[in-house]
Amino acid sequence: MGKVSDDVKKVTDISYGRRKYYIALAIIMLTNIVISFSLMFMYQKSLRNQINQRMLDIVNTAAYQLNGDELEKLTADDVETEEYQRALAVLRAFQKNIHLEYIYGINPEPDGSFTFTIDPDEEDPGEFGEPIVSTDALKHAAAGIASVDQVPYEDDWGRFYSAYAPIYDSEGNVAGIVAVDFNADWYDKQLNSSFAVSVILIMIAMTVSVILLREKGHHDQIKLVNRMAYIDPLTKVKSKQAYAENAKKIDESLVNGDAPEFGVIVFDLNGLKLINDTYGHEAGDKFIKDGCKIICRHYAHSPVYRVGGDEFVVILTGADYKNRIELLRSFEKMIEENQKNGDIVIASGMDIYNDDYDSDFTAVFNRADQKMYIRKRFLKEIAKE
Repeated sequence: MGKVSDDVKKVTDISYGRRKYYIALAIIMLTNIVISFSLMFMYQKSLRNQINQRMLDIVNTAAYQLNGDELEKLTADDVETEEYQRALAVLRAFQKNIHLEYIYGINPEPDGSFTFTIDPDEEDPGEFGEPIVSTDALKHAAAGIASVDQVPYEDDWGRFYSAYAPIYDSEGNVAGIVAVDFNADWYDKQLNSSFAVSVILIMIAMTVSVILLREKGHHDQIKLVNRMAYIDPLTKVKSKQAYAENAKKIDESLVNGDAPEFGVIVFDLNGLKLINDTYGHEAGDKFIKDGCKIICRHYAHSPVYRVGGDEFVVILTGADYKNRIELLRSFEKMIEENQKNGDIVIASGMDIYNDDYDSDFTAVFNRADQKMYIRKRFLKEIAKE
């Protein structure tokens, strides 16, 4: 009888141990599921914010490159004019260089509707004056607030999420809108892809490793999106990271012997410290943005980079490189007028690549930087007169 009792006790202990194991396993599985889904929703929210910010960075940068005074006067009959072609070139450059599906101009009509203006798409462009689907984000842009669609919409070209940014004229009024379209199926796929991954990981692992894998995947995705963000958050021009990568590419092309003609202009805004100390950093930020706009408008066909607090670099290529002497002269003349009138003063220095003695990009930059400091001293001297 004692033997039987011992066996029964062992069976009872084993059953109790199994119950505890299954309870613990169920708790772990439930915890994994709850945490995994929480991480998934956090991931989706973070990724949505990252993608939306990327869209806004692109559309804001494009808006800064366009001349609102010229755009608001354009009509369907102005296709062959210099003003129309200049705006078209800016939008087409964004479409090709950033691999955008669609980027185009929008005109807010007096009755509250919206119509196409300039569409650089070469295959099926929107017709000037053709109505555009109105969304809340588009209305916000018309009111001066750059926005991204929170829900997709459909038109003749497909199903999209769009980002919109206002284009301002010289008086600070909204003269037009720039829009960038992202395919809604691609966008939604990015947000929803984590769901299937989460379920598979839970079914396979059923351990805390699911959490770790999801967290690692989350951080990897954030890093990937961050690498895409080559736009300076304050000025919306290219960032220091983008500048470093472009300089590296130029160095590689020099080594390979296929470097294009290029020049470098270094800019430095005079008086930022005084403005920060006197009026505060918010005024300093506005000063930086206004100075950046001056540079961007003058060098509309070359990439502009913010490489420091008040320092910018333009890498001259194409038409700006060919016209570099005239462009710099007119820029310096404008700055000297600004100094007389108490407006923004920007020191500049330019130099170009010479294959006889330049071995890398830095050599060209250093010469331009030295010339900028010489110019900076000159501007300070004439200010005393």
